[in-house]
Amino acid sequence: MPEVLSFLKQDVPRDIATQIRCGIRFVWPQLNAGWTKIWTAPPGSPMDRRTFVLMDDELLVSHVEANIRKLEHIGETWTVGGLSAVFTYPTHRGGGHGERIVAAASDYLRNAEIDFALLFCGERVSSLYLRTGWEFWKQPPILFGDRNSPKVFDAYLVMGMMVSQRARDARAAIEGQPLYVGQNTW
Repeated sequence: MPEVLSFLKQDVPRDIATQIRCGIRFVWPQLNAGWTKIWTAPPGSPMDRRTFVLMDDELLVSHVEANIRKLEHIGETWTVGGLSAVFTYPTHRGGGHGERIVAAASDYLRNAEIDFALLFCGERVSSLYLRTGWEFWKQPPILFGDRNSPKVFDAYLVMGMMVSQRARDARAAIEGQPLYVGQNTW
């Protein structure tokens, strides 16, 4: 039975990190183009990234990364979690492995000291996130890049999870305004 493991990103064993990096390069070849390192966070990334892996002995089955950052939004500072780089190797798809690893990372975020969490996904996989407690957002524009001239990130659906009471109370305002997430999305 594959086992869920979790590490701070900088503590992931190199043999696992190599498999994660290979998976990311196949699924999202446009990410980090030109990078020659196996395992490093993008510039400006939060350092408290937590990696979740589902391992079948020495082989990586599924992966997800959870990160937490501070964001200014609607005149307040919010602690925001996110999920990124979710994938399951093709030979293991359809066995519930992706749901298992997303559930573990989602539980981590629910128990972290955050206000809300976001993820970006395609419609095809949105049901997986719905089953693990995520909800569709009303899709305010997600902005990233240069703060003075941000780009709109609209390539995927936006899903969220309100964690703190403060965020639940402010949900309409949070979801109703464009959200600048920083130099990079996650």
